[in-house]
Amino acid sequence: MQPAKKQQPLLSMDTSKVVYGYLLAEEPDELEIVAWQREIRHFCRTHGLVLANIFVDRGQLGDTVQRPGLAGLLDVLAMPETFGFVVPSEDHLSRSRHALIVLALRISQTQAQIVVMSQHTDDTSVWW
Repeated sequence: MQPAKKQQPLLSMDTSKVVYGYLLAEEPDELEIVAWQREIRHFCRTHGLVLANIFVDRGQLGDTVQRPGLAGLLDVLAMPETFGFVVPSEDHLSRSRHALIVLALRISQTQAQIVVMSQHTDDTSVWW
Protein backbone atom coordinates (compact mmCIF):
# COMPACT_ATOMS: atom_id res chain seq x y z
CA MET A 1 0.00 0.00 0.00
CA GLN A 2 1.36 3.40 -0.98
CA PRO A 3 1.38 6.29 1.49
CA ALA A 4 -1.30 8.90 0.95
CA LYS A 5 -0.20 11.84 -1.15
CA LYS A 6 -0.18 15.15 0.62
CA GLN A 7 -2.45 17.59 -1.20
CA GLN A 8 -1.13 21.10 -1.79
CA PRO A 9 -3.42 23.91 -0.71
CA LEU A 10 -4.94 26.04 -3.47
CA LEU A 11 -2.71 28.98 -2.55
CA SER A 12 0.61 27.23 -2.01
CA MET A 13 3.97 28.88 -2.62
CA ASP A 14 4.15 27.53 -6.19
CA THR A 15 5.65 30.10 -8.57
CA SER A 16 3.98 28.47 -11.56
CA LYS A 17 0.58 29.83 -10.50
CA VAL A 18 0.15 32.74 -12.89
CA VAL A 19 -2.90 34.85 -12.12
CA TYR A 20 -4.54 38.02 -13.33
CA GLY A 21 -6.39 40.59 -11.31
CA TYR A 22 -9.76 42.08 -12.18
CA LEU A 23 -11.50 45.21 -10.91
CA LEU A 24 -14.90 46.65 -11.78
CA ALA A 25 -15.15 50.35 -10.97
CA GLU A 26 -18.68 51.41 -11.89
CA GLU A 27 -17.95 54.90 -10.58
CA PRO A 28 -14.26 55.26 -11.37
CA ASP A 29 -12.21 56.78 -8.60
CA GLU A 30 -8.55 56.54 -9.58
CA LEU A 31 -7.30 56.64 -5.98
CA GLU A 32 -9.60 53.75 -5.07
CA ILE A 33 -8.52 51.81 -8.16
CA VAL A 34 -4.84 52.29 -7.27
CA ALA A 35 -5.55 51.13 -3.70
CA TRP A 36 -7.32 47.99 -4.95
CA GLN A 37 -4.46 47.26 -7.36
CA ARG A 38 -2.05 47.54 -4.44
CA GLU A 39 -4.23 45.15 -2.41
CA ILE A 40 -4.26 42.61 -5.25
CA ARG A 41 -0.47 42.82 -5.66
CA HIS A 42 0.07 42.36 -1.94
CA PHE A 43 -2.38 39.46 -1.77
CA CYS A 44 -0.64 37.69 -4.64
CA ARG A 45 2.83 38.21 -3.12
CA THR A 46 1.77 36.88 0.28
CA HIS A 47 -0.01 33.87 -1.24
CA GLY A 48 2.71 32.84 -3.67
CA LEU A 49 0.82 33.79 -6.82
CA VAL A 50 2.51 35.33 -9.86
CA LEU A 51 0.49 38.36 -10.91
CA ALA A 52 0.79 38.93 -14.66
CA ASN A 53 -1.61 41.87 -15.09
CA ILE A 54 -4.68 43.57 -13.63
CA PHE A 55 -7.65 44.25 -15.86
CA VAL A 56 -9.84 47.21 -14.89
CA ASP A 57 -13.24 48.22 -16.20
CA ARG A 58 -13.88 51.88 -15.44
CA GLY A 59 -17.41 53.29 -15.64
CA GLN A 60 -18.91 49.99 -16.78
CA LEU A 61 -22.13 48.65 -15.30
CA GLY A 62 -21.85 45.39 -13.40
CA ASP A 63 -25.12 44.03 -14.75
CA THR A 64 -23.61 43.59 -18.21
CA VAL A 65 -21.04 40.98 -19.15
CA GLN A 66 -19.88 42.92 -22.23
CA ARG A 67 -16.97 44.86 -20.74
CA PRO A 68 -13.56 45.46 -22.36
CA GLY A 69 -11.48 44.52 -19.31
CA LEU A 70 -13.58 41.45 -18.64
CA ALA A 71 -13.22 40.37 -22.28
CA GLY A 72 -9.44 40.64 -21.92
CA LEU A 73 -9.54 38.64 -18.72
CA LEU A 74 -11.63 35.88 -20.30
CA ASP A 75 -9.13 35.70 -23.19
CA VAL A 76 -6.14 35.13 -20.88
CA LEU A 77 -8.06 32.62 -18.75
CA ALA A 78 -8.11 30.34 -21.80
CA MET A 79 -4.29 30.24 -21.90
CA PRO A 80 -2.92 26.98 -20.49
CA GLU A 81 -0.33 28.69 -18.23
CA THR A 82 -3.03 30.71 -16.43
CA PHE A 83 -3.89 29.39 -12.98
CA GLY A 84 -6.75 31.81 -12.38
CA PHE A 85 -7.70 35.32 -11.42
CA VAL A 86 -7.99 37.39 -8.26
CA VAL A 87 -10.81 39.76 -7.34
CA PRO A 88 -11.23 41.66 -4.06
CA SER A 89 -14.86 40.46 -3.79
CA GLU A 90 -17.61 38.98 -5.95
CA ASP A 91 -18.96 42.52 -6.36
CA HIS A 92 -15.99 43.22 -8.64
CA LEU A 93 -17.43 40.66 -11.05
CA SER A 94 -21.05 41.78 -10.73
CA ARG A 95 -23.79 42.46 -8.23
CA SER A 96 -26.34 41.03 -10.65
CA ARG A 97 -27.20 37.40 -10.02
CA HIS A 98 -27.98 36.87 -13.70
CA ALA A 99 -24.63 38.34 -14.80
CA LEU A 100 -22.78 36.21 -12.22
CA ILE A 101 -24.42 33.06 -13.62
CA VAL A 102 -23.40 33.98 -17.17
CA LEU A 103 -19.85 34.75 -16.03
CA ALA A 104 -19.65 31.51 -14.05
CA LEU A 105 -20.59 29.57 -17.19
CA ARG A 106 -17.96 31.37 -19.26
CA ILE A 107 -15.26 30.91 -16.63
CA SER A 108 -16.14 27.24 -16.15
CA GLN A 109 -15.20 26.65 -19.80
CA THR A 110 -11.60 27.36 -18.77
CA GLN A 111 -9.49 25.62 -16.15
CA ALA A 112 -9.10 28.90 -14.24
CA GLN A 113 -9.56 29.20 -10.50
CA ILE A 114 -11.38 32.19 -9.03
CA VAL A 115 -9.61 33.60 -5.99
CA VAL A 116 -11.81 35.99 -4.01
CA MET A 117 -9.70 37.96 -1.55
CA SER A 118 -12.59 38.67 0.84
CA GLN A 119 -13.04 34.93 1.38
CA HIS A 120 -9.58 34.63 2.92
CA THR A 121 -9.61 35.48 6.60
CA ASP A 122 -5.99 36.52 6.99
CA ASP A 123 -5.16 40.21 7.06
CA THR A 124 -4.35 41.28 3.50
CA SER A 125 -4.76 45.01 4.02
CA VAL A 126 -1.97 47.21 2.78
CA TRP A 127 -2.71 50.83 3.56
CA TRP A 128 0.35 52.97 2.91
